[in-house]
Amino acid sequence: MKTQLLSGSILLSSIFLLSACSTTEETEINSLKWMLGKWQSSTEEGILYEEWKKVNDSTYSGHAYAITPEGDTTFSETAEITKVNGAITYSVTVNEESSTDFALVDNQDIAVFENVDHDFPQRIIYQKLAKDSLFARIEGTVDGEDQFEEYRYVKSK
Repeated sequence: MKTQLLSGSILLSSIFLLSACSTTEETEINSLKWMLGKWQSSTEEGILYEEWKKVNDSTYSGHAYAITPEGDTTFSETAEITKVNGAITYSVTVNEESSTDFALVDNQDIAVFENVDHDFPQRIIYQKLAKDSLFARIEGTVDGEDQFEEYRYVKSK
C-alpha cells in the first residue's frame, strides 16, 4: 500500500513538474517578444536594419542588413529564434551560407545566446533599453583576444 501511495505521489509530482516546465518554456520565447519589430542603427558606414517577426508560438524570424549612404547593401543575414524540445536556439545565416546555432543561456534582464565552438562571435546579446530602443552586442575571442561589436537600435517605422 505504501509503495502504491509513494508511486502515485511521484507520478503526480512528475506530471505537475512537467506541466510547470511546459508553461515556463512557452514563457521563455514569449519573454523575447520585446525584440519584435523593425529596428535601425546609424553607423559611419550607413544604416543597419534588423527586423524580427513572430512566425508562430515557437518561432521568431529575423533579417538584418546594412545599407551604405549610396544605397548599396553591404551585409545581409537571416536568423530564427526557435523553441524545440524545450530549448531556445538562435540560428543565423550570413550571406546565404550555412547556418550557425547559438543556445539561449541567459534570459533574465538580457537575452544571451552562446556557441563557444564558433569562431566569432561566440555570444550574441540583446537588451531592451526602452520601449523604442534596443542594444545588441556580439562578442568572443579571436586569436586569444577579446573582440566585440555593439549596436544601439531605435524602433523604425
